[in-house]
Amino acid sequence: MAKMKLLITDKIDQSGLSPLAKYFQIDTEIGIKLVQLEKIIGDYDCIITRSSTPVPAQLTAKAKKLKIIGRAGIGVDNIDIFAATAKRIAVINAPQGNAKVTAEHTIGMIFALLRHIPQAAADLKKGIWGKQKYIGTQLFGKTLGIVGFGNVGKEVFRIAAGIGMKVIVCEPYIKLPKKVKKVTFEELLRTSDIITLHVPLTYLTGKMINKNTLSLCKDGVYIVNCSRGGVVEEKAVKDALSTGKVAGFAVDVYTKEPPVDHSLLGFPNVIATPHIAGSTVESQKQSVIEVAEGIIQYLEDKIPQNLLNPQVFRKTGKKKTVSFGFDAVIFDCDSTLSAIEGIDELAGLVGKKEEISKLTREAMEGLRDFESVFEERLEIIKPTRSYLDGVGELYIKHLVEDARDVVEALKFLGKEVYIISGGYTPALLKLGEELGIPSKNIFGNDLLFDRQGNYESFIEGPLRRNHGKLQIIRQIPGKKVMIGDGITDLEVRECVDLFIGYGAVEKREIVERESQVYVYTKSMAPVLVIAAGMDGCVKLLSTKFRRFVGKGMDLLSHAGHVKKEKVMVRKLREYMRLAYY
Repeated sequence: MAKMKLLITDKIDQSGLSPLAKYFQIDTEIGIKLVQLEKIIGDYDCIITRSSTPVPAQLTAKAKKLKIIGRAGIGVDNIDIFAATAKRIAVINAPQGNAKVTAEHTIGMIFALLRHIPQAAADLKKGIWGKQKYIGTQLFGKTLGIVGFGNVGKEVFRIAAGIGMKVIVCEPYIKLPKKVKKVTFEELLRTSDIITLHVPLTYLTGKMINKNTLSLCKDGVYIVNCSRGGVVEEKAVKDALSTGKVAGFAVDVYTKEPPVDHSLLGFPNVIATPHIAGSTVESQKQSVIEVAEGIIQYLEDKIPQNLLNPQVFRKTGKKKTVSFGFDAVIFDCDSTLSAIEGIDELAGLVGKKEEISKLTREAMEGLRDFESVFEERLEIIKPTRSYLDGVGELYIKHLVEDARDVVEALKFLGKEVYIISGGYTPALLKLGEELGIPSKNIFGNDLLFDRQGNYESFIEGPLRRNHGKLQIIRQIPGKKVMIGDGITDLEVRECVDLFIGYGAVEKREIVERESQVYVYTKSMAPVLVIAAGMDGCVKLLSTKFRRFVGKGMDLLSHAGHVKKEKVMVRKLREYMRLAYY
C-alpha cells in the first residue's frame, strides 16, 4: 500500500520523526511562504509546523487530502482550528514537550520579579551598589494564583508548593488532585498576591487579564505571563503599573512579537524575556516525539490526549456494544439530574422565560450553535449572584426521581460521579454539595460579578460551546458513561464507553434516535444498574439500595421505559436473576 505524504515546514529535531516513516513519505520545506504552501498542500495528508508557519482557513480550504495538522509545541494560535475542524482535520500539538522548562522559567521570573534580580544586576554592572534600593519581597507564604492547570500549570504548582507558597488554582475544565485548592477565576483575582497564566491563546482566553479583571485584584498584585501574549491586554497592564495597582509584571510573550511594545518594557518594575520559556534543547526534541506519537495514535484509531479537536474523531472499527459497569458516571444537570432548565428559571425571574426557553430548545436540539445562544441568553438576563444561588436551590428541589439515592449508591460503590453542564458553576456547586459530589468533579460555566453581586461578564470556557464537553470528558480516566438529554451531551459519544440519553423531562428526537440506551422514565434506577455492573449490583443487594437495583432492572426490561440495543436483551436476562435474590 502506498504511503501517505507528510510535509515538515519549520525547523525541528527530525530524529523524533522516525516512527512516522512507517506511514508517510516525509518531505521538508523549511520556511516555505504561505503562497507557495497553498500551491502544494493539496498533495499532503499531514503537515507538521512550529510557530513560523501559519495554517489559516485559506490554506485548509485547498488541502484536499489533509487529515492531520501537527504542531511541535504547545501554542496553536497560528492554526485556524475552527476551519480545520469544519473539514474534519485533526489538530495535534505537544503540550508536555516543554511543560517542565516553561514552569522552571515561570518560577524563575517570579523570583526575579519579587527580588528585583535583573535590575540589581544591571545596576551593579554599572558600578551602583543598590543594597538598600532593591529590598525585595519573600515568596514563602505568598498566595500564588495559577490560571490553567494543564501540563505547565501542574509543574508550576509542584515547584511553588515545594518552596512554601500558598497555591490556588482556577481550572474549571480539568479534574484537580485533592491537594489542589480549586477556586473560581473571581476568587483567584481577589485573593492572589501573584497571578501566573498558563492557558492557550484561543477565542476563549483572549484578553482575560483586562481593565475589569484587574480591578478585582489586590492592590500591588504581581502578574506573570509565560503563556501567550494575547491573554493579557497590555494597555490595561500599563495603566495598572502606572497607578500601582500592579506592583510588577514579568513577561515572556507579547501581543506582537517581534517587535514588542517598548513602552511596556520601559517600566522599571517590568522584567521581560524574548519568548524563551519553552526553549531548551531537550524540550524541542521531546515536542517532536510527542506530536509524532499523537499522529500515530490517531492513525491507529485511538483518540490521542493531545488531539485538540476531538469532535473530528470517529472510530472506524466495529460498532461498540452496550456493556455494564463503569468507573466514572457523568451526569448532565439541566433536564437530566434535575427536572428544570436553570437558565429558563433565571429568565423567569426577569419575566423572559418564554423567550429564553425557545433559545434553549433550539440549542439543545441542535438547531442553533450553543455558543451564540449562550451569549444571547446572558445578555438578556444578566443574572445576579443571588439569582444563581436561587437556581441551585431549585435544582435540589426538582431532582428527578431516585437521583439522590442513585448518586449515593454509586458513591458507595466507589464510582467517581461528575456533573458536567453548560449551566452556571455557583448553582451547580450548590447541587453538588447537596448530593455529596466534590467540587473538583463539577464543571460548569463561570461568571464574573462586581462587588455588589451584579453580573459583569462570563469567563471564557469550552462549556459555552458545542463539543466543549468533549474537552473535559476525554481527560477523565477509566471506563466512562454519560447521561444527558441534549445535543451537547450526545456530542461526547466517541469519548465515552456508553452514552445514555435521558428523555423523561425533555425528549429530543435526535438524542432519542442516536443514543445506544434511551431512558423514558423519570427514575434514575436504570442508570444505577448499568453504571454499577453485575458485581456492583450484587454488592448493593445486601444494602438499603436493594430496592433501586430491583426497580432499575424492572424498568430496563420493559420496552416502554428504555430503548436499548439488542445485545442488552441478552445481558438483561443475566441481570434479572439478581432482581429478587
